[in-house]
Amino acid sequence: MSNLEEIKLAICSSLPVLSDETLQKLMHGLTAVGVETKADLLYVKEEDLMEYLRPIQCRKLLDAWKNKEQDSCLTPQQPSSQVLSDTLTPGSVSSSSSSTSSSCSSQRSSASSSASSSWPETFTVPWEVMPSGIKLGIANKKRPSPADRRKLVRVLVDYMQKCEVNPSKWQCEVVVKNFVKQYPDSFADVLADGTKIGSGYASLLLQVKTRVEHVNRNNTLARRRKERQRSSCGGTHQSSRRPADQYGCVSWQPELLPAGENDDTLEEKRKQMLLLHSTEGSSGASRGELYKLMEVTYYRQRRDINANPPLPVSELKKSWPYLFYLKGMFLHFNLLTDIALLQRIMESMEGKGQRILRFFHEKPTNNDVRAILSKYQDGNSLVLCLLHLLMAHFKEKTESLLIEADVAATAADMAKGGLPDSPRLIVQGESMTPSKWMLSVEREVVLGPCSEAFVEGLAALFAAYYNLNLAYQKEASCTLEFIQRGIVGINPETGSKVAAGKQDKKMHGMNPNVCTLLRKLMDFEWFAI
Repeated sequence: MSNLEEIKLAICSSLPVLSDETLQKLMHGLTAVGVETKADLLYVKEEDLMEYLRPIQCRKLLDAWKNKEQDSCLTPQQPSSQVLSDTLTPGSVSSSSSSTSSSCSSQRSSASSSASSSWPETFTVPWEVMPSGIKLGIANKKRPSPADRRKLVRVLVDYMQKCEVNPSKWQCEVVVKNFVKQYPDSFADVLADGTKIGSGYASLLLQVKTRVEHVNRNNTLARRRKERQRSSCGGTHQSSRRPADQYGCVSWQPELLPAGENDDTLEEKRKQMLLLHSTEGSSGASRGELYKLMEVTYYRQRRDINANPPLPVSELKKSWPYLFYLKGMFLHFNLLTDIALLQRIMESMEGKGQRILRFFHEKPTNNDVRAILSKYQDGNSLVLCLLHLLMAHFKEKTESLLIEADVAATAADMAKGGLPDSPRLIVQGESMTPSKWMLSVEREVVLGPCSEAFVEGLAALFAAYYNLNLAYQKEASCTLEFIQRGIVGINPETGSKVAAGKQDKKMHGMNPNVCTLLRKLMDFEWFAI
């Protein structure tokens, strides 16, 4: 890379939104005051930049160049060949930079808490040793190849270790977050349709943290020890229907009653729906007045669902029967999350569903995936095929989400045979071409048999988890979280809808397995465009 290109990159890394015209004028101005190499930037003063930049931009640029020298522990005169040498052997330190390097080491040993709180914020990316594919991708606002991305991760971690041998997850997060914020077009977790996945930087953070753990795997001195958490003996038992209740919801429990309503009027409307159900049954679900009644009584529905301890599903079904019909379920989900669930899933299946299928065809991840693909034919249920593929990829057992049953089986037959507590889709008929389906929750069939398309069955299954505050069962948690993030588009940055357990680590964000698959699909989507 030429000196001019290095100078330009040093400017763009700190001011990525600078217009091409301003950048060109600034480059001419720097050349005029004598800047010939990147090292000369350390001698630039604010008055040299005032003609081309606003005051805050000037200070940002000068601070970045100053911090570049300090954080990299390199002097301005150090040749680029020595930088490359340090990168190839991260543990080594050149003689020309021994004083500054020892200063960094001294800081780490004497004031580690202070360093930990400051260096991630001021960490500067070592662009001079980045692979050309990364530089080209950023310049063209393109997503780099997986191989170049892995090289980027190695360089980032090598240079982070110059300031902290074993960076914590928080320190990695700060560095990665700032990096992705500067170059969202190349590194943000965004699907081709514009859907942002989680925090937007989870996949790169996972790669960086995995690399940190890998390089420190045999370094016992660098391990971080955590204080054990002690369980409280006096705490009350929490039902499995309580974890992450509000996760991804926009109206989990309305604070105010609907305008012009009170508890008595809402109770009267609830009784109207009970009467409608007793006289018309399922045909009452298509009545226009039901939508108004369901919407206005949403406050009461949520109050009953959110009761502590939670009410059994059987009791909720008696009080709110239309909450367990497709239209009632989808209306409630829409009010809860502001997402038209069935429409969203159908649209995703038309576009993303086909791309996911092509991805597994081109990059089958294990033998179980290959076996499912060999059975799939045109005319089979794409939704059911994708469910099988996802569960095979994540090595989750099919029966943890789906139950196969005879086409003539009734709800009573299934209940007699025994059903699990967590939701299941009961598939009736051929495994890839079901003719009917049912939905069970808490050991009883709450919906069906239904002859509607299987995509509605998937939507009903997913709606049950949110509508009823149900945690994802661990045995199918990866598949369910993938549907949540990649298909439905619910992407909270923190938290989890997976049931907590004694052996679990704290769940603060996306499941790593889900994150990895989504990253691979993003690469597949972008490079296929």
